[in-house]
Amino acid sequence: MDTLVKNSELNSEVILNSLQSPIIVINSIKKMIIYCNHATEIFLEMSGRNIIGKKINNLFKDDSYFISLVEKSIKSNRSINEFNVLINTPKKRTSVSISISKIESNNSLFTIILNDLSKSFELSKQYNFEKSAQSVSSLVSMLSHEIKNPLSGIKGASQIIQKRTNIKGKDLNLIKLINNEAERIKKLLNSLENFTDDRPIKKRSVNLNQILRSSKDSVDAMFNKKKINYLENYDPSLPNIYGNSNQLEQLFINLLKNAAEAISKDNGIIKISTRYEHTNLPIKVIIEDNGIGIPNDLKENIFDAFVTNKTNGKGLGLSICAKIIHAHSGTIKFDTINNKTLFTVMFEKLKK
Repeated sequence: MDTLVKNSELNSEVILNSLQSPIIVINSIKKMIIYCNHATEIFLEMSGRNIIGKKINNLFKDDSYFISLVEKSIKSNRSINEFNVLINTPKKRTSVSISISKIESNNSLFTIILNDLSKSFELSKQYNFEKSAQSVSSLVSMLSHEIKNPLSGIKGASQIIQKRTNIKGKDLNLIKLINNEAERIKKLLNSLENFTDDRPIKKRSVNLNQILRSSKDSVDAMFNKKKINYLENYDPSLPNIYGNSNQLEQLFINLLKNAAEAISKDNGIIKISTRYEHTNLPIKVIIEDNGIGIPNDLKENIFDAFVTNKTNGKGLGLSICAKIIHAHSGTIKFDTINNKTLFTVMFEKLKK
C-alpha cells in the first residue's frame, strides 16, 4: 500500500513538473509555500529550495494586488480567477493570468496557477506585424505609379521657374518649398517600395552603437529648435549583429523621430541605451522619452499601418520599424508609464 501511495505521489509530481504553467501550493494558515513545480522555478528564476518554505507575501513583496487576491481567496474560501495581473520577476515585470483555488482534499491548502501572458502578446504582435505589411503592400504599387509621374512634372516645373532671375523674395521661397516637398514625397515613396520589397536584404556584421550615434545625430539636426537633451549610454561590450546598416539606421531614426515629436515642451529628454544580457535575444536597445505618451486606444494596434495620433502623421513609421525588426529576427516591445514612453528592441548577437 505504501508503495502505491509513493508511486502515486511520484507520478503526480512528474505530471506537475511537465506542465508549462507555474504552480504553487501554499498553507492557508501560515501562508507558506509548501510546493512549486519546475515551471515556477523558471518563471521566478529561483531554485525550488529558495522558494519552498517562504511566505507568499515575502516572495511577492512588491506585488500587493496579487497578494490581496490570494488573501481574498483564503478568507472567502472561494476560487478566484483574474486576467492580466502584473507581477515582478527578478528581471522583468510581466503580465499573467491567475487562478487561485482550495484543494478539496485538504481545506488548509490552496493552489496558485500562473499563466505568463507575455508570450501570447508577442505572438499577437507578430501577427499584427505581418498583417500591417500586407495592407501597405497592396497600396504601394498603385501609389508609386500614380504619384511619381506627376511628381516628376511638378519638380521639373519648379526647377525651371526657380532659375528665372525675376523670381525673388516670398515667391522664390514658395518655389523652393514646392521643390523640397516634391523631393520629400519621392523619398517617402521610395521608402514604401523598399518596405514592401520581399527580396532578401543584404546583411553583414554591424555595430548598433555606431548606427545609433549616427541616427541620433540625424534626428538632432531635424529637431534642433526643440532643445532636446539626449542622454546616451552605450554598452562598450555590445557584440555586433548580422544586419543591414541602412535599414537599421532607418529603424532607429523612426523611433527617435517618434520620441522627438512626442515632446511638446522645452528641455525634453530622450534616453538612448544599449545592453548586452545573457538571454535568448541578448542585445537590447532602449529608447525612452518624456513626451505625451501613447494613448490607450492606440496601444493594441500601434504597429499597424496608418495608425497614428499625429495630426499630420501617416501612421507608417512604427509599421516600417516592425517590418525591419522582423527581417532581422528581432522583437520590439513598448510601455508607457507616467507619460514616459519606452521602446525596447532586442536582437540576436552575430554567430561566429
